[in-house]
Amino acid sequence: MNRSIEQALLSLIPTHNAALPPQLTELASSLLAQSRHKASTLKAEEEIARPYACAHIACERLKTTLNLPPIEPRPPIPPRIYKRLYSHLDKILPSGTGTPGRGTPARGGLESRVRTPSTKLREQLAPLGTSPQASKSRPLPGRTTPSKEKSLADFRDSNADGTPSKKNLGTTPQSKRKPPPLPLWIRPTLRFLCKELGPASIGPIVASGIESIVCPNGKPTEDEWVKINLVSLLGALYLFVWRGVTFPGQDLDQSTYIKFRKQLVATLNRARKEVEVNVKDGDAEKAWELWYDVKLKDLDMSALVINRHGWLELDWAKGVQDFVHMNEERARDDEEDAEREERHAAPVQLRRADTMFQERYDFLTDRKRKAYAEWKEGIMKRIKAQG
Repeated sequence: MNRSIEQALLSLIPTHNAALPPQLTELASSLLAQSRHKASTLKAEEEIARPYACAHIACERLKTTLNLPPIEPRPPIPPRIYKRLYSHLDKILPSGTGTPGRGTPARGGLESRVRTPSTKLREQLAPLGTSPQASKSRPLPGRTTPSKEKSLADFRDSNADGTPSKKNLGTTPQSKRKPPPLPLWIRPTLRFLCKELGPASIGPIVASGIESIVCPNGKPTEDEWVKINLVSLLGALYLFVWRGVTFPGQDLDQSTYIKFRKQLVATLNRARKEVEVNVKDGDAEKAWELWYDVKLKDLDMSALVINRHGWLELDWAKGVQDFVHMNEERARDDEEDAEREERHAAPVQLRRADTMFQERYDFLTDRKRKAYAEWKEGIMKRIKAQG
């Protein structure tokens, strides 16, 4: 079990005298691992409280099922920041499938009803090494399910960050399934685009979009157009996410848009020469399979195809809205903090023309004190001379 998760759970339910319920610890670890995928970009102060917030969410979701004692949250960060983090994670982390004890009871109440994972859930389960096919046939853990040991084996042998350990990878059938195959150059090229063009925070959203199109439902696409237009597809997706994150709800200036498109195409074409792709057999040409130099018209054609197929309506595109919403909340909080600091700052004295508080009436300035000292010295000399 993740040590930080265990400490957080003990802090949240201090009056719980018995050992922590397995369902609670496994759900908390699962939520922590999924949060690293769904909310990969957090502020440093929020990252500190990530395990605590996931443990808190797990307690809230299972407090009735497990009859937990009163939850007493004591977050490791200021309450205002923690409240925002908790609300964000509770919104994006699944509360149905994959949450032990929260499914609709089946016959006898011994097992939870198995649901077919949605596209969004498949993405969330990907870092846990769980394939969509395996999750369909595996019953969800309940309070007295006989197969609980088997269904929770993925998480018991997990590492500290919630990812499956090597031991678990060698024993569970699900872990033998490889992640959706993508050309080796896609991820390094995406990192190159984020580094050169920015913002770097949109990388996970673009990666999620390209995976949803190239490997729908975890299987390689049969769409021949996608296979031979991967470079322009990556560029068009990057352009869409950049537009939504950088100028949310605004009309983008045409000259800015055209300029960025040209920069994007030029940067993509530089990637083949400047990006290094690691390959086991050292075959560089194989690593860049399906690559081609892209042109502006290729980018425009890919944008039309993306809209025609409705790929911007898939679940991955909601990540743009979630990211913008989170940034807006942070901006509002920062603005409130600035206003609060201004209210508590020392008042500034202003010298207005219609008041007596002006420099000519202020005899305590350094300049006037010095002038007074010189005047006094002169007067004293004159007095002594006359005496």
